[in-house]
Formats: sequence, C-alpha cells, structure tokens
Amino acid sequence: MTETGFAVKMERKAREFIDQLIEDGVLAEELYGDNRNFKPWYSPRDLIDQTAKNGRVERVLIGVNPGGCPGERDPTTKERCWERPMNDVSPFNAYIAERWKGAKRGEASLQSAVLEVFKALYGTKCESKLRNTICFNVCPVRTHDASCIPPQLWTKSVQWCLEVLECLNPKRIICFAVFDKNGKPAHRSPWRAINCEYQIERNFCSDVKRWRNDFAAFVLAGYARTGALSDCEVIGVPHLSYHHRNKKMYDALRNLAPQ
Repeated sequence: MTETGFAVKMERKAREFIDQLIEDGVLAEELYGDNRNFKPWYSPRDLIDQTAKNGRVERVLIGVNPGGCPGERDPTTKERCWERPMNDVSPFNAYIAERWKGAKRGEASLQSAVLEVFKALYGTKCESKLRNTICFNVCPVRTHDASCIPPQLWTKSVQWCLEVLECLNPKRIICFAVFDKNGKPAHRSPWRAINCEYQIERNFCSDVKRWRNDFAAFVLAGYARTGALSDCEVIGVPHLSYHHRNKKMYDALRNLAPQ
C-alpha cells in the first residue's frame, strides 16, 4: 500500500491532533506519544483505500473508541488491524478475527454482539457483510472507558471522524447510540456527533431497556437531512459492550433489515 493512500492520510491527521494534545498537556506523553494506544481502524487499509476511491461505500460501523486499558495492549491482538494478516479470511475484520481479553477469535462479548447486530440486519450473509464493512471509532485512541476521553480529544476526534465519513460517503451508518440517564444521546455518543452535523430525521425508535432500573436504551434509525451525507441512513444501537445479550435490541433491529 502506498504512503499516499486515504487510510494513511487520515492516520497522519489523527496523529497530528494527538501530538498537539500531548504538547498542550491534555494527553499523557508516556501513553500516547507512540502508537501503543492508537488504533484508528478495525478494517484493513486496503479495503478502506479501495472504498474511498470508489466514492461511495455501502456501510460503515462506528464505535466510540478502542477498549481496554492504556499501556496493556493484548499481545494476541493483530497490530492495529492496519494491514490484512497472513492466512486469514479476507477481508480481515477486528470484530471477527481478533482475540480480545483472552477470548477465542471473535468471541469477546462486544465482538459477538456486533456479529449478532449484522445477523439481525442481514441474516445468513452477516459475516460477509461485516467483513466488507468499514469499521472504526469516533476517537482513535484507547482509554479506560468513554468517560475518560478528555473533551478536547473528543472534539478533535469528531472532526476527524466526520472527515472520514464524508470521503467514504456511506449509504448506511450503523453506530453506537450511548444514552445518558435521561434517555438522551450522551455527549460522547457517535449518534449524537452525527446528528449534530447532519440532522438525522428519525423514523424509528424502539425502547430496548432491559429492566426497570437499567440505563435508558433505544434502537434509533432515520436519514441525514443536511450536509454532505444527506439521505444517508443512520442506525443507532445501544453500546454493545453493555447490551450484547439484549434480545429486545436484536428483535428491534430486524425491523430495519433491507426488504
């Protein structure tokens, strides 16, 4: 892959704002001064570059940021998933092929939940659809959890994420919709970031909260109505790390399966 590809270009842009935040004292240099906790893609560069050249991609999947503890990178995880590994089904996808937190390949709770989301939306073609979906996060650096993402980092990451989206120009966005205790999209929610920029006109909302005292959770869907992604379909799912066993969520998603 040439050093002028879109994926590398966006990696450099991300590193630039991360380095600036290190210089400003927002991020710790010992954690973020190298690539140890930097994971921009969950799909390989060649797939990202190919779809960027085509000018329109069918789907993207957007999470919040890489999970895990900074400085404790799992040695079984493929190196940032930037290049397709040898001896693996192509296209490589981190949600299917990586080993997370000691689980078997693709069997960590979040990985299983992502595949189940695609099964609800695409049936028996779910694995093929997921492998051919560009997967990334709003924020490309690892933190203990979303609440640990500094506001300045989230703002810069949203700008970066929107630039990636506008180049890929997806027909459908599947993203995490993280909610606060009042049932509103939380500040660090991919759904909220996309809605603020492109004004999603919702036409589907299903309450999938599991029990009375649980946090609010919804499956949302609609179409972007303004800006560069006008008429792009957006589907929001509750954060799958917490809802991987949520049958109500998967049932709601089946209503959004292509006819």
